Amino acid sequence: MKSLVNSIFTVLFAGLLMMACQQNKKSETSSVDQPKPVATLSSATYTLGDSILIQLSQPLTQVFIAWDTKPASTVQPTNNALFVNSATEKVGLHELIVTGITDGKEKIADTLHVELWSDRKPQVLAYSVLKTYPHMASSFTQGLEFQGNTLYEGTGQNGQSKLMKIDLATGSVIQSVSLPEQYFGEGITIANDRIYQLTWTSGQCFRYKMDFTLEKAFTYHTEGWGLTHTDSTLIVSDGSNKLSFYTPDFQKTGELTVYDDKGPVMNLNELEYVNGYVLANVWKTNRIVQIDLTSGKVVGEINISSTLPAGIDTSENVLNGIAYKSGEKALYITGKNWPSLFKIQVNGLFNSKARSTIALR
Repeated sequence: MKSLVNSIFTVLFAGLLMMACQQNKKSETSSVDQPKPVATLSSATYTLGDSILIQLSQPLTQVFIAWDTKPASTVQPTNNALFVNSATEKVGLHELIVTGITDGKEKIADTLHVELWSDRKPQVLAYSVLKTYPHMASSFTQGLEFQGNTLYEGTGQNGQSKLMKIDLATGSVIQSVSLPEQYFGEGITIANDRIYQLTWTSGQCFRYKMDFTLEKAFTYHTEGWGLTHTDSTLIVSDGSNKLSFYTPDFQKTGELTVYDDKGPVMNLNELEYVNGYVLANVWKTNRIVQIDLTSGKVVGEINISSTLPAGIDTSENVLNGIAYKSGEKALYITGKNWPSLFKIQVNGLFNSKARSTIALR
């Protein structure tokens, strides 16, 4: 019996070994058969306006390059190089498809991806503090917005998340509604007489009537961080360098990536739409960036380090509330568990209005 078992084991082992060898041979063959690209990028990262260098491993004829599916102008100084003008004003990742015919009459089509950084250094926007108001230090602020002269605030933390109407002068709560304990509240905005409130990781956006009656819940498939709106578009951040655009019924219509001259601007958090731009505070910093919605460029920035409330750890209790009061052309800013809310006037914020078109992708 022992001999029979050994024989069976030997046969099984030999079979498995043969299968493994065949699989390795197949993998090696697949690797060998996989053609190497003729066209490659000398660098994957460029600045807007740069000429993009494409290196060729062999000469090509009938060269055609598509930039995000559109024809791109090219210059070919040698048989081994192509220069392409960036046919866009938008920062972020773009696709290049290089087609042509080799000396061996073989048609090639290589797909390349290039990342474009902003060609503009953000303007530093100075500001002055006009007034300081009390703010509830128990509020883990996630969203802040004015509707007329009335201030609304959304707060976070499981079991503590609320939507509130605030008395600006005293900081006290006029009206509030609590989220169920499983939800961690995030950004808020008010559009078309409806209040929207995101949740962090639950993928739910709640829409309320102005009397705080819950009207509807929408599902989305990212984290929810900040929220603002234009006349007809909701704008959402998810903690990355991306802004996503939605209809009032939360159908996604596009997205935009955000860059400055040093690369992608990550951790975009609380949002506010002001004068054709989006203002976003950058999580874990005292920086508010001004974003051009046609290009994704950061065109301005505000550093509020000199206006942090005393006596709290602002490395944890971070800036996280931006509200714009259009009649005053003033911003109101606060943070998580801050005891104060500051009314500030930002120099240069209203010097020119951005183009209203949102660059969807």
